[in-house]
Amino acid sequence: MLNLGFAFGIKHQQHQREPNNFNLQLSILSFQQAEQTPALDLRYFITEAAHYVMALNFQEEFDLLYIDLNPSTEGKKGITGLKFNRDGKKTMHPKIYDHLALIDISSVCAASIYKHGKEIIGIEKSNFPADAAMMVTEGCGEDYERFGKHLLPVSRHFLLRPLHTQWNTILTAFDFFLMDGVWDAVTFIAELISENKSIGIISHAQMLESLSKSKCYPVFCSAMESFLMARYPLTKKSLELNR
Repeated sequence: MLNLGFAFGIKHQQHQREPNNFNLQLSILSFQQAEQTPALDLRYFITEAAHYVMALNFQEEFDLLYIDLNPSTEGKKGITGLKFNRDGKKTMHPKIYDHLALIDISSVCAASIYKHGKEIIGIEKSNFPADAAMMVTEGCGEDYERFGKHLLPVSRHFLLRPLHTQWNTILTAFDFFLMDGVWDAVTFIAELISENKSIGIISHAQMLESLSKSKCYPVFCSAMESFLMARYPLTKKSLELNR
């Protein structure tokens, strides 16, 4: 069991909850033991699709390139994943770090919704962070570590406790994936990845063109617009943990 002292705590339990101490939940994240899951099962396509769908919110800042469909290196499960870049001459400021953190944490949101379903997560999310038993972290450890690192400059800029900023951002990400049209977009991209897994990569242009022709696309675009208006501009008040 991998424990990160700077993170939050999660118990692995399905469809049952026991009261947990709020401070404990904000102090330790216990990553669930990895199961013997096939390297290219649908869950890994879902999490990479979620990274991509979240990144679509930030196309003005990032150049989205492709999703590498080749198996992860070093014996890790899943695929290599989303590739994007940003002009190195541009200034890194809190908003950009927030974008990166939201992309990072998307895998945890997607894995949780995929396992338990939108309806259950929509209900259980109201108990976060006091009880985060329904959050799925297996296979998402590296994403969470990047997430924490990316949010540190945000917390420092606004003089907020990092753990509170993390939970605020996690809840914001969950809210996005539960919006109408967003999870449909995730499953659409995941199916597209699955259909093209033998070709090695699938480009941003190919994914966006296919998604734009889907039935969910108009609703998804509306959700992105609402999400960006609600999240930005970042302020100290908007980043506080109010639960």
